Amino acid sequence: MTSTETRPTLAGYPRVYEPQIRYSDLDPSRRVGREALFRWFEDVRVDVFQNALPSRGERGAHLAAAIGLDVRAPLRIAEHYRVGYGISRVGRSSFAWAYGVFDGDELVATGTSTSVYAEDERPAALSGQVREALAALYAPELTSVPRPERPAARLVRENYPFRYDVRTRFGDLDTNRHVNNVALAGWYLDGLAELHTDVLGYPEGGPLDGLSPSDLAVEYRSVVHYPGIYQLRVGVLDVDDTGVRYACGLFDGATCLGLADASGAVRAADGEGADVDLRAAFERFRMRG
Repeated sequence: MTSTETRPTLAGYPRVYEPQIRYSDLDPSRRVGREALFRWFEDVRVDVFQNALPSRGERGAHLAAAIGLDVRAPLRIAEHYRVGYGISRVGRSSFAWAYGVFDGDELVATGTSTSVYAEDERPAALSGQVREALAALYAPELTSVPRPERPAARLVRENYPFRYDVRTRFGDLDTNRHVNNVALAGWYLDGLAELHTDVLGYPEGGPLDGLSPSDLAVEYRSVVHYPGIYQLRVGVLDVDDTGVRYACGLFDGATCLGLADASGAVRAADGEGADVDLRAAFERFRMRG
């Protein structure tokens, strides 16, 4: 956040959701994990789709085209959280969401997502009824993240040095019979954790908590089906004294099904409190192309 940006307040969001924290929401650091936050955002969308928007009909569905998360402070289990949400942009067939996660008055995380209305898995125009329903949630002052421009090299599987294979599970499917968007976001988080574990020499208990990405932005390019085995690829875009930026791609053969960007710390403390610096180790995972 720059000095010219305004920090959102809970009152700036049209609606508020109060999630119930579950034990399964916690990560090994005993804090609310990134995947749980994506699930909270999905809970908001599902509630709106079921209770506020007109029926989709048999051929229509609201699909997640992109989701993003920026964690600004640790989320501890003992706290009570509230999620502010609203619609920041409405287009022909899509609309953008903005989320703010608050611990009291403190903003601890922000999120964005884009929903696309599709019929027979092709984008279709939003109806007047849908636009009218979205108007109650519209807050144009909320952050709307434009679709990032990624180079064509990001669509080439071999440009990502690190490979992590993923097998879909039946439990990953949602009501559209596609792999759920939150499950897919978890795949990218798993791929980054696997990279960290590989760099650290596969320590018992997995990678260091301090290496978890602070932000993740996912673009869904195509649906992911069950059954299937897919390749999740990871490369390092940039690394310096302050942190590391990652590029991720999900592939079915040579076809790119999704992209993600993430960033996080490049140094962390191990179990004895010693400093672990991964800058040199990350050099061999630089993106190609």
